[in-house]
Amino acid sequence: MSFRKGHQMNKVYRVIFIGLRQTKEYFKKRISVLGVTPEVADTMLEKAPVILKEAESLEYIKRYARAIINAGGNVDIRSYYSAGLKETEPGLIPGMSSFTQCPRCGHRQPKKELCVRCNFNLSQV
Repeated sequence: MSFRKGHQMNKVYRVIFIGLRQTKEYFKKRISVLGVTPEVADTMLEKAPVILKEAESLEYIKRYARAIINAGGNVDIRSYYSAGLKETEPGLIPGMSSFTQCPRCGHRQPKKELCVRCNFNLSQV
């Protein structure tokens, strides 16, 4: 499958957090073991459904999803095809992988080290 001559379509998988399987307290305690702060856990719960992780490896995404499920979260795995275009090509709009959502304030922005709204260190995520 090709988007443009010379560009290959790549299958990409996403883990989408859609809510809780356990209580909020259980989830926050178990997700903290994975390095997620209580503030980030609260943001996940507020913003659900929210994309937590995106990768081309289905096995990696399944492991990530299992960790969230074991922590008491409810997730969905979705796939889509990415054109695999480079952002540096003129006239192209950057793909979703070029953006991030701040786990503290929820602001969506191009990937940077700090959130432009609340200065949260995004490199910790």
